Amino acid sequence: MVDRVLELEPGERIKTLKNVTGNEIQFLGHFPECAIMPGVFIVEAIGQSASILFSKTKGKGTEKGEAMVLGAINNMRFLAPVYPGQTMIIEVRFDKLMEEVALVQAQVLVEGDIVAMGQLTFARKVF
Repeated sequence: MVDRVLELEPGERIKTLKNVTGNEIQFLGHFPECAIMPGVFIVEAIGQSASILFSKTKGKGTEKGEAMVLGAINNMRFLAPVYPGQTMIIEVRFDKLMEEVALVQAQVLVEGDIVAMGQLTFARKVF
């Protein structure tokens, strides 16, 4: 879902880009007359950005055979709709990074305006 990593500071933060295109499957049912990016897909883009940050972070990040899985979504706010043709800039930074749990703060911007923000909690899972 995330198209490109713009900035990355392992153990600290990541900035990614997602181009929202009109041919994405979710727009068939999410208001076909006036397509709006569903909030759950915005959260998914945040989660994918956080996953990239985890994979590039040494020490308490992820290693082979494990992943950080989404455990909770806290204080998520959707402040403006996101439409096909727009570009989302997703900024994620560690709030707390512990052995088994990580909390991240995130904000999503479109044309410099914050359209979503919140905190996600992840838990370590070994496969």
